[in-house]
Amino acid sequence: MIKDLFGNANGDSDKQPHRKAAMYAILGDLLFIILPLVVISIVDVSVGRSVFAIIQSPELSFGSAVLFGQTIIKVVSGFAHTKPSGAEEPVFIIALIIVFGLVPSLVVLALLLSVNPIPYGLQLAQAWIFILGVIVFLLFGVNGHALSLRHGSRQLDNHADLPWSK
Repeated sequence: MIKDLFGNANGDSDKQPHRKAAMYAILGDLLFIILPLVVISIVDVSVGRSVFAIIQSPELSFGSAVLFGQTIIKVVSGFAHTKPSGAEEPVFIIALIIVFGLVPSLVVLALLLSVNPIPYGLQLAQAWIFILGVIVFLLFGVNGHALSLRHGSRQLDNHADLPWSK
């Protein structure tokens, strides 16, 4: 299953159209997640603040949480269309994303909303978590979406081998 998520090193030609389509879809999703942050930065600059004032804003942590949540959705949807053998692997990947991505981004968000003034270390943590969110979203999101596209023609409700269809 992890091999499916990261693709084959040989680069099978039948997987390339799905990966390309998935890359465009994920980049589109990423642009819509980042767009509010760009607008906030433009407003910050127009009122005389630095373009980097966004790292003091809790919106960056909120964006991180959205990125990690969307990554989980992409991984789940990618593996929902494949055979359930090795089903523990996507659960492990999802657990890693939750424990090392989603929860820290929400903790930082809660701290940003409750602490004033915002410590510099918390601002840096927020920026790094957002960068990690973008990387994880691109890495796992593209591959999960490609799996979903590749196996998406099979209807889920027609599978007797899936646990929830019994």
